[in-house]
Amino acid sequence: MDTATIAARISQVLSALVVAVISVLLLVTMHRLQWDVLGIGLPVGLLFGAVFQAVCSLFLWASTGSRLPVLVLGCIWGLMVMPLAGNGAGGGVLMPAVLGRQPQYSGWIIQGIGVAVPFVFLGAQMLLSRRRVRR
Repeated sequence: MDTATIAARISQVLSALVVAVISVLLLVTMHRLQWDVLGIGLPVGLLFGAVFQAVCSLFLWASTGSRLPVLVLGCIWGLMVMPLAGNGAGGGVLMPAVLGRQPQYSGWIIQGIGVAVPFVFLGAQMLLSRRRVRR
């Protein structure tokens, strides 16, 4: 598989951008989802976000054979979520940091998941590939 030409790199970045748009939209809309089980609220949206971001990273790496799209996913995710976070002209947007003096930790956590999971995936993939080379 050719992964080093300019055309291949451009297609890798474009595929990462498409996956990042889908990921941002899904994770932002689902980050507050909770299921109550025996009186305990399980943060299903955050768990889904972590698993989905890991699957997106695996998909980008496996479909392109390169680490570049996973790197782009991790870098661009934070930039793409910024318009949806914080305060807007009419108050909170989709993920305000604070609502009525109450910090919204799930929004902060999902932003961390969106950015950190691709880099953790890259680190794990790099360590595993180095371990295979040594054998």
